[in-house]
Amino acid sequence: MPVETIAQHFRGVHCRRCGKPVRVPALVVKKESASHVEHGADDMQYHLISKVFVLRCHSCCKESIYAINQIEDFSFVPASAAGMSREATA
Repeated sequence: MPVETIAQHFRGVHCRRCGKPVRVPALVVKKESASHVEHGADDMQYHLISKVFVLRCHSCCKESIYAINQIEDFSFVPASAAGMSREATA
């Protein structure tokens, strides 16, 4: 019986140290979406939004500084689903 693999999508960055994808917190994603909206030159609230953030990688446990424009979409297949699909095909 085939098992469907469910890929999860998330916003993240590539770790500067080990290169693995790191999930970005919701607060940073909110700031990123606010940075894509058109703002006037006199909009002080927009100018106070930080364009960089610090993030710790869960794989190598190192912190690095990232820019908002480095955030991209990633897809992740949970290990349990990947293991189940391999067992189903064997």
